[in-house]
Amino acid sequence: MKSIVECILSVPDPRKGNHKKHALGDMLFASLVSVLCGYDSYVAFARFAELNLEWLRRMGCAFANGVPSHDSFRYAFSVVDHGLFSACLRNVSSIVRDKAKRGNVSIDGKALRRCRKRGGRTPYIVNAWADADGIVLGEVKTDEKSNEIAAIPELLKMLDLEGCIVTIDAAGCQKTIMRQIVRDCKADAVLALKDNQKTLHDEMLLLFEKELTASPHLFVKYEAPAEKNSGRIEKRTCWQTDYAGWFENIGEWYGLKSVIMVEAERTVRNAETGGWEKASERRLYISSLDVDPKRALEATRRHWSVESMHWTLDVTYGEDYCRARTKYAAANRATVRRTALSLTLPWAVRNKCGIKDAMMSACFSEKARLEMLTA
Repeated sequence: MKSIVECILSVPDPRKGNHKKHALGDMLFASLVSVLCGYDSYVAFARFAELNLEWLRRMGCAFANGVPSHDSFRYAFSVVDHGLFSACLRNVSSIVRDKAKRGNVSIDGKALRRCRKRGGRTPYIVNAWADADGIVLGEVKTDEKSNEIAAIPELLKMLDLEGCIVTIDAAGCQKTIMRQIVRDCKADAVLALKDNQKTLHDEMLLLFEKELTASPHLFVKYEAPAEKNSGRIEKRTCWQTDYAGWFENIGEWYGLKSVIMVEAERTVRNAETGGWEKASERRLYISSLDVDPKRALEATRRHWSVESMHWTLDVTYGEDYCRARTKYAAANRATVRRTALSLTLPWAVRNKCGIKDAMMSACFSEKARLEMLTA
């Protein structure tokens, strides 16, 4: 408990004069626990602090001048530098994370849709999601989706990724990013490949179209067991090869050892006719992994857990409804949600319940709340 409180109290306070009536760390901690319990608004932060004042004081918060108003919370979130506050998230994540686990880390951006100012750009948060731990390892704010390419290297610098498999969608399929993952982070990379790298994409298509039939011994194949889910049957097949001689500029991609093609075949029942319809899709990836198509398929599949995290933030935490737009408010509120999710999800998994149930438990049970905070 002490370590998480220390992380939050270490955030520098930029306020001056009369605005410092209430300690910044007290308000940030009260906000975090409020979101942990399912409440995410400035009014809710103030109300939670009022109803749980004695408990917050037992946890180490002073609240020497009583309970802050919702306007005090609003001002604090607006002026706290997001870069310094997101460092608090990384510190909390490092406390929660089991260093022995080195699974997938999925990197992807998420829009804060209702936080766009009139005439401005939609803010994005680029997240690093560790699916094995169920926590957000770090985040970087950017002003539009195209700036993800610049934000990803900044995020990679902040994280300890040695031994992990880092997966990124096609926006992050860049030579500099792959070099940074493999050489600097000492991790493996699996990057989705689309038309943004047209030459390599076309060469890979040609490789699989021609050589897969003519020289099947060059490829290792793995067929995953069929899965039945939500009224559809899905079968995935993965081909992987280290046949690098096919590519003209292979030396420009640092650490590239193999290329991957995943074919997903879906069988869906037509609601009108009652018959079954088939559709297939092929996805291409470049990788620093050795040839092991089963491991490669698992890595590409686990990347999509970051979309599940985005869905949870929108549906359970209501991120798409947040309209905070003043200075750093939108990004700081997003940081609190991600920290709360990183504390709640591992507890929910251990207790075999959903996020909503875990939030309700935190709200009504001090014991459950403490277990999440001391994970």
